[in-house]
Amino acid sequence: MKRKEGGKGLVQVEVAYKAEIINIAQYLNTKYKEDQFVNIVKVHESTQPNMNSILKSAAKIIGELNQLSGMNDVKQDGMQHTKGRLAEALKKKWKSQVMHRQYIRNMDRQLISEDTFLWLSKGDLKAETESEIVAAQDQALNTKYYATKILHTETDSKCRLCQQHDETIDHITSACPILTSMNVCKIFAAPVI
Repeated sequence: MKRKEGGKGLVQVEVAYKAEIINIAQYLNTKYKEDQFVNIVKVHESTQPNMNSILKSAAKIIGELNQLSGMNDVKQDGMQHTKGRLAEALKKKWKSQVMHRQYIRNMDRQLISEDTFLWLSKGDLKAETESEIVAAQDQALNTKYYATKILHTETDSKCRLCQQHDETIDHITSACPILTSMNVCKIFAAPVI
């Protein structure tokens, strides 16, 4: 996912692989009449078992993509459009998971400013700090709720302080009645010596 959308800005290996398989298959299917060597490769490819054949792998990927997107034919799309559709399919898959990319899933419901993810694209933070912030946004820090629901430990998911609500990042940072009732302003207003 792009940094301006709240992701890490890394190339998705799975999307790149699938897009290139489709690209190679399209090349073989369109150029085999023009070039005898491409024709030899295409004939050889068609005799390979399913797991070794680029043509058969591409057909399988296209079928999966058509099923996920509800469209009939990926072959007519340009490569950039196909990569975009593969990325969207992966994004849908992520959103369906219990905790993964939870912040992004919640952000889709709100109005997002252009500057929302500016801190990610500027690169002013250390990698460790950025990773901790993204982990907190994704609800992936080791809270009691995370331990219960994701790690499947036999612990109570209630907050350690208030014992009323699930101990999530959102609860700790803004909703815990014990933490909100504390006079946190005094801590930050203390003079620096």
